[in-house]
Formats: sequence, structure tokens, C-alpha cells
Amino acid sequence: MKKFILLLFICFGTIQAQTDSINQLDEIVLRGNFSPVVNSGYEVKVISDSILKNSYSSLGELLQEQANFYFKQNGYGMVSSISLRGTSASQTGVFWNGIGINSALNGQTDFNTIQANGFDELEVRKGGGSVLLGNGAIGGAVNLKDQVSFYDKKDLKVLLGAGSFDTYFGQATGTFSTDRFYAKVSGGLQYSQNDYPYPESDLRNENGAFENYNLNATFGFKLNEMHSIKLHSAFFENDRELSRTLTTESNSKLKNTDQRFLLDWIYVGNRFTSSFKTALLHEEFTYLFDKNRPSNESVGSSNRFIAKYDLSYFFTNSLFLKGGVEFENAKGDGSNIDDASRDDFTAYVLMHHEPWERFQYNVSLRAGASSAYSIPVIYSLDARYGLSEKFSVRAALSTNYRLPTFNDLYWEPGGNPDLKPEFSSSAEAGLDFSSKGFTLSGTFYVINSEDLIQWRPVTQDFWRPENVSKASNRGFETTMGYSKSFKDHSLNFKLTYDYTLAKDKELDKNLIYVPEHKAAGLIDYSWKKWRFNYHLQYVGEVFITTNNSQSLDDYFLSNVSFNRLFLKDMLAVQFKINNLFDTNYQSVAYRPMPGRNYVIQINFKL
Repeated sequence: MKKFILLLFICFGTIQAQTDSINQLDEIVLRGNFSPVVNSGYEVKVISDSILKNSYSSLGELLQEQANFYFKQNGYGMVSSISLRGTSASQTGVFWNGIGINSALNGQTDFNTIQANGFDELEVRKGGGSVLLGNGAIGGAVNLKDQVSFYDKKDLKVLLGAGSFDTYFGQATGTFSTDRFYAKVSGGLQYSQNDYPYPESDLRNENGAFENYNLNATFGFKLNEMHSIKLHSAFFENDRELSRTLTTESNSKLKNTDQRFLLDWIYVGNRFTSSFKTALLHEEFTYLFDKNRPSNESVGSSNRFIAKYDLSYFFTNSLFLKGGVEFENAKGDGSNIDDASRDDFTAYVLMHHEPWERFQYNVSLRAGASSAYSIPVIYSLDARYGLSEKFSVRAALSTNYRLPTFNDLYWEPGGNPDLKPEFSSSAEAGLDFSSKGFTLSGTFYVINSEDLIQWRPVTQDFWRPENVSKASNRGFETTMGYSKSFKDHSLNFKLTYDYTLAKDKELDKNLIYVPEHKAAGLIDYSWKKWRFNYHLQYVGEVFITTNNSQSLDDYFLSNVSFNRLFLKDMLAVQFKINNLFDTNYQSVAYRPMPGRNYVIQINFKL
């Protein structure tokens, strides 16, 4: 701790030494916590509106194709959880316009309950980010972003489609804006009988039907040149039967509802920028053990109030301080949780400095207090150095945490109110190259975690969570891309490879459901009004038992799509083939995924 305090004194001493020669600053912009500038030593990727709106897909499907992320799925449309750099689903932060939305009940996000094309932009950040982002961002984080732009614009986008297994979907988005006002409303639905046959079996995906409904609305008001207000709201409802396995029938059903509201007051001045957010998040679920006996159910819900204030002060164009405070009150209730409540308060500070043209670094610190557990003090150091205009190197060192959930603390029977947060330390180093449309990047990383929470049996019928596990994750990630346009042609391709070795340090065995090898290739070719897209993914063997005695086979998965523009490019028709080679694969044991299937959709823009 003394070293951290000394480091902050050095930082502030540097600031004081430079305030004597303050010159007129260039234009000041608001830098969010996913900005590459305040994440100099990390890889930050932005998935743009053009990709998000191209097809109707869940957040998990999009990230699997665009970022080579690994997901466990209990069958198509069922519960989908992420494993980023070998960490658990609750160790990946999911954010909505800068507000964390991982469940207060189980600490995770089901990536099949979020429709990607309801948003304008997706920010993906790999590596430990708890200092800037808070709870859970150990393996990385994803931010769903609604863009607000004040200029004259009117448009309407409609997407309609149908696919195999009686699947139908639609989405409509309307946008209206002026130099002072912005409004966007987007709504969609999806229905699927989802009764695909299990490959190499006489069984079908019985009890697998699902319905999704989503409604998002964003409003912006520009009060003057310095002040603006943004209002965001999101509603999602998912009603799905839970598929059988290869060995067991199912008649269960799960209904999830999420409602989110956010008010963001933004100020951009000559030297100060600030953002004051207040948010209300509501989640609830109803689980029917037998859908024909609705009285036999388990229910749960949580309500969260969040107030968050971020402030940046620019001493010069190359030196600024950024800090923030966040308060959260969360309440949970349900069949196995009785009126649980907690209050969390955290604060962070970051210094960004570019002492010379090609070198920049960040030093940051976060601390907090809670009514339910002890929040550790954590820090982050990261830097980037440009070896030339084409080459740059980056490095980062950080500590991070994941807080216990309501289920961990208060579940009856078994909850443990004496749990400590999971704690990790991580380090990474990377190299980036870019020249004439060609890009190449590589990253080595190490994550060491302790006090991991595991539910363990106390008796035959009684389980209780304890801080007992330690894990070590290390790996290498590389991405190569190329883009070229000439005359009526456009070509883009990308290759990625991830090596991940995640071990339980107590058992000296690989963690379950973490592929050691994972690779993907993406080719996108356009000619005049035609477009061709091919995605290939390889997922290596994964262990499904803690002693590594059983595993799932590796597999290759291919998807291909064809697009054609009509009516002066206002109408786009897409035909897509998923699982082109009819691969028999499972991402969760005994839960087969669909074989070859087809989707056709129409995008209309007015």
C-alpha cells in the first residue's frame, strides 16, 4: 500500500510541475472508461453499427463471429455463458452505456438474452479492467453503446426474416434528430419452434421453443454547447422452454425479464469534462420445473439503483486526471432469497500522461466499501510506445476483483455471508503493426486468481460456497487482418488464434469448458451490389470433469452468407447457411447444437 501512495505522489508531483506552462488546449472530448486513450496498454476493439445492423443475431452469436469469443450453450437459444481468457462468466463484465448489467443474483449475463442489433456500437476490451470498470472485469469486458448525435437525420430501418425450425424474427428502428434533439426507438421480436433433430440420433430438440421481445429507446437533449442530457431505456423479455439432453427428457421452462433506465448528464468544458449517471435496473425470473404445473415454480428478482459520477481535468493536451465515484444499492428477493440488500461505494482515480509523442501511460487506483463484504484496494499500470509509425508495443499490470452475488451470500439453504471477493493479478504485453490495410497484433497474458468461490458439499443434500480455489490462466492471442478496395471490389479478411491454458492450482488440472486452442477466419468480399461472407471457427477439445477424465471433441464450424442490394441500395436481401458442413458438435455435454440450417432476411432502409 505504501508503494501505491508513493506512486500517486510522484504522479501528482509531475502534474504540479507542468501546470506552470499551460497553453490553450485543443478541443476537449469526453473519454469514457472504454476509450483506447485511458486503456493504452490494452486491446480495445469497436464493432460498428454497420456490422451490428447487418443481421439479426444475439450478442453471443455476434461476438463469436467478430471477436472469436468462446461460449457455452445449453442448445441453440438456451442459456449462453462466456469464457474470456479462460475466466468464468461472472469474471467478464457486461456494460450498458457504461453501467454494469451482470445479474445481481448470479453475477452473469446470458448472451442469448441480448439482441446485438438493438444498439449502435459494441466496445470490447480484453484484460483486467476492475480499476476503471469495477466488479467482475477480470478476463475482459463488453459495453453495449447507444450513440447520440445532434445533426439533421431521419431514417427508418426494418428487418424481417425467417429460418429453419419454424424461426421468425423482425426488428424496426426509427431515428430522428436535429442540432438540439435526438430520438431513436428500436423494437423487435423472435419466435422459434427450435425443434431441430439431434445429429446421429433419433431424438429431436424437444421442449426447445422460445420467444424474445426487445424494446430500446434513446433520447438526447443538447441544452447548450457544454451541457447535454441523454435518456436510455431498454426492455427485454425471454420466454423459453429448456431443451432436453441426449439422456434426459425435459418439461421445464424459464422466463426472464430485464428493464433498464439510465439518465446521463454530460458536461464538456474548456478543461473539465464530466458525466453524472443515475440508473435503475430490474431483473426477474420464473423457473417452472414442469410447464404443465405452473404452481411448482422458483422465482427471483433484484432491483439496483446506481449513481455514478466521472470527472476529467485536462492540465495540457497530453496530461489529464480522471476520477469517479459510484454508489449502488441492490435488493434481492425470491423463493430462496429473503429480502437481501447491500450498499456498495467505490472510487477511482487515473492519471494519463504522454511525456513525448510516441509514449503514453496510465496509472490508476480504486478503493471501496460495502455493507456485505470487504472490497480490496486495486491498481493498474499500463503503457504504449510507438516504435515507429507502423509498430507499437504495449504492456499492462493490474489487480482485479469479483464480488460475491446474492446467491453466494444469501441463498437458502447454503448462502455464506462471510465470503470474500475473488481476487486476481494479471499482466500482459503486446505488439501491434499496421500498414497499407494490413494489421497484425499479438498479446501474451498471465492471470493468477485466488479466493475463487466454489459451492462444495457439506452433507449429501447441503452445499455451501467457500473461498477455496486458486487458478492460473496464461495464454497468447494473435489477430491478422487485411482490407483492400479497388474499383467496384472490396475485400476484407481476418484470422485469429487464441491459446489458453487455464489450470486449477489445487488439483493441477485444466479448468473445465476452457478450450486450449481456438481459431477463426473471416472473409468478406463485395462486388457492386453483391456481398459474400464466410466465417470459419475452430474450437479445441474441452474437459467436462474436474479430474480431466472426460472431454468434448474439437470441431470446425462454418457459416456462409450472400447479400444483394436492390432499389437504389434501400433494400438488402441476405441468405445465410449456418453450420455449412453439417458438423455434429456440442459446447455443453449431452446438449447437441443444430446441424445445417438456413436463414433468409430482408433489410429495408428509408
